[in-house]
Parts: sequence; structure tokens; C-alpha cells
Amino acid sequence: MVKIIEKKILPEYYEAVDKGVKTCELRKDDSDYCVGDILILREYRDTQYTGRRLCVKITYILRNCGFGLQDGYAILCFKHLRGRQNV
Repeated sequence: MVKIIEKKILPEYYEAVDKGVKTCELRKDDSDYCVGDILILREYRDTQYTGRRLCVKITYILRNCGFGLQDGYAILCFKHLRGRQNV
């Protein structure tokens, strides 16, 4: 079953995701991420949300690979949902 997961993202990373040049995130593997889940990335600056957010869909997850990725962390690859619009 597809989950919708909200996460904070700092402005410099938000901008890179918005422009399409950043297509992955290194995250603590604490949300039972699955391919197909939707991430709502909410821009967070100076202890508060800015009101901007992006929707992306997880397309690949790298975890427990033994190549320097620390236990308890995952690399989430994603693509923008239709038209890269803010939601």
C-alpha cells in the first residue's frame, strides 16, 4: 500500500529538488519507505516551515548495501509527480 510521508527539507536542497538536479535523498530509514511511496518535502528554514512543498514519488531505495552506507540509513531515489508542481 502506498504511503504519503512528510519530511522537512532545507532551502538549498529544496531548490535543487525543485530544479530537478537533485533526485535522491540520504535519510534516516525510520519511515518504512517503499518504492511507490509519495514524499511531501516541506521546506524548513530557521525552525519553521516556509509553506513551500514538493511532491515526489520514490522510484528506488538503497539500504543495507555494505558499501559505506551506515546501518539505519537509506538513499531514496525519486521523481517529481506530474509537472513538478508545488502542492
